Amino acid sequence: MMMLLPACFEVSVRRSLVLSMCCVLWVSATSVAQEPEHPLDGLTEREHWVIRSVLTNEGQLTDDTQLVRVLLHDPPKEDVLKWKRGKRFTREAAIEARRGGKTYAGIVDVRKKRLTRWEHIPGVHAGGHWTDSTDIITAKLKKHPDWQAALKRRGITDQGTLYITPVSQAFTDVPEGNSNRLLKWAVFQRRGVKNFHGRPIDGLIAVVDMDRRVILKVIDTGAVPIPDGPVDFDERSVGKLRKRPAPMRVVQPRGPSFRVSGHEVTWQNWHFHFRIDPRVGPIVSQVTYRDGGKPRSILYQGHLSELFVPYMDPAMGWRDRAYLDFGEAAGGLATPIEPGLDCPSYARLFDTVVMGAQGIPKRVQRAAALFEIDPGTMSWRHWDSLANHTESRSRRLLVLRMIATLGNYDYVFDWMFQQNGAIRVRVGSTGIDQAKAVARRDLNDGKGESPYGRFVAPHTVAVNHDHYFCFRLDLDVDGVKNSFLREALKPVVFPNAPRRKVWVVEPKIIPTEKQARMKMNPSRPGLWRIINPSVKGAVGNPVSYHLRPMGNGLTLLTDDEYPGGRGGFTHNHFWVTPRRENELYADGAYPFRKKRNGLLQWTEQDRKIENTDIVAWYTLGFHHVVRVEDWPVMPTKWDQFEIRPYNFFDR
Repeated sequence: MMMLLPACFEVSVRRSLVLSMCCVLWVSATSVAQEPEHPLDGLTEREHWVIRSVLTNEGQLTDDTQLVRVLLHDPPKEDVLKWKRGKRFTREAAIEARRGGKTYAGIVDVRKKRLTRWEHIPGVHAGGHWTDSTDIITAKLKKHPDWQAALKRRGITDQGTLYITPVSQAFTDVPEGNSNRLLKWAVFQRRGVKNFHGRPIDGLIAVVDMDRRVILKVIDTGAVPIPDGPVDFDERSVGKLRKRPAPMRVVQPRGPSFRVSGHEVTWQNWHFHFRIDPRVGPIVSQVTYRDGGKPRSILYQGHLSELFVPYMDPAMGWRDRAYLDFGEAAGGLATPIEPGLDCPSYARLFDTVVMGAQGIPKRVQRAAALFEIDPGTMSWRHWDSLANHTESRSRRLLVLRMIATLGNYDYVFDWMFQQNGAIRVRVGSTGIDQAKAVARRDLNDGKGESPYGRFVAPHTVAVNHDHYFCFRLDLDVDGVKNSFLREALKPVVFPNAPRRKVWVVEPKIIPTEKQARMKMNPSRPGLWRIINPSVKGAVGNPVSYHLRPMGNGLTLLTDDEYPGGRGGFTHNHFWVTPRRENELYADGAYPFRKKRNGLLQWTEQDRKIENTDIVAWYTLGFHHVVRVEDWPVMPTKWDQFEIRPYNFFDR
């Protein structure tokens, strides 16, 4: 019997076929433990309920309290390194909350069910300012006479199809001396489209005091046409573009090569722990490599610490758009991974638990994926011409993946473990570019390109911007005490020799953190290595890991004005600091409305970094000059770097 199915059902059928290969694995693999098995495990659902109960009983979780973040408060590093499986360990939660216009920080001892710290942190703003009070502000704006008048000038009287949302914090166009949480709100037309980002109602901004829930002003710089071209990109809207490729199936008939115990992973001599943190995403910890039967430490902890996206348009509605997406957002970055689409169908998937409204725990399904891939490239090869014989080895990678949706952008975060002892860290940027509506239809009017963006559709200019990702890498190369070695490649001249010029390597141990601020410069090449001066390899070299950049950008802004004073970590590619328990985020714990925070501020102390416990920070980024092919949805752009063994092994 033949049945005619609606298009949406056809999509569901195709998707179900993709999912069918992995559904059994997903059911068994995504359960979330109620009891932690490791000191660095993420907070469990049961622990979240304990935290909520403690805060309620202590009178700190009231109707007017916004719980911004509830995170695992890591035990001291020395305690984790001493811990043995089966032994008891501490469990604490770090609380970030907002009440009455003030920010509070607290610590809950989860095992003892006690609030051990609760204090007001003056002069800072907690994250999470994008979501709280949204419905209240939207209702007030719709009734505001200046807002209604501005919409009427644009021929809009029905606000039922509008989407009103905060688009940036407000540094400009604000009352003098107002230090509250101030945001700029914009509006989009939703009528007839799913992708409201393609229907901006430009030139209209409201400045809102979020602490008092007061609309300070409505600014109207003049109406421009609302774009009306196609902006949706779902399968039904786009239709058939080409013939689908032939089916391709990758199977592991004997299952994966990795073993998982709780959140500890063992694969091809690697062993590591991971968790999905609500603020920074995947955290890999206690990374070791078994060499000759002995586990050797490489990385105590690694994670993305901050993400900065500044836009490059001085117009009133755009000049404040400079997002610190991790520090200023509320928790719960991970979005569900779709097996067979976002990752291989055979991947092992993991749920996570985050804090929901009023501290009620919420499960995020399929928050992380773990899978092996054959990239189709060899580990190495050589053809022996005398023997007419080739020696070649295939290559396999283990990938830990999380995907975050931050407003209009989606980011894929991969930690890729390689058989040669290297770790590649990769970021994929996709999603929707921010665009502004303009009076001009396109370039055919002869007036040239907009200096602040590119036409991608009629009346639509995608604004120039940057993406910067700062990774915190607490490297422990064969132990805790390491040093930073900078090796410069410099030319040597032999005026009277047949060969007049060569280059040599000049090594230098960098003693303090100011001197460790590094920029990539192809005309002055060199290597950045974290070494253990106390451990030597077979031929006498100190063991080390080399941070190998693989393409990058550098900010063109200065740190003496907005927004260059934010995202200060973008002014260098590489930083090294002495390890401190409270220095976790490259732009500081509370970056909202702050300048010269985090790494810019810490490294001014110029502390010693030689033969001690150090942390490397690497900033990966790119300038995004948007092309037509990036609209209405951006093909994934991959950026990456690698930390690789350098004289770490004996061969």
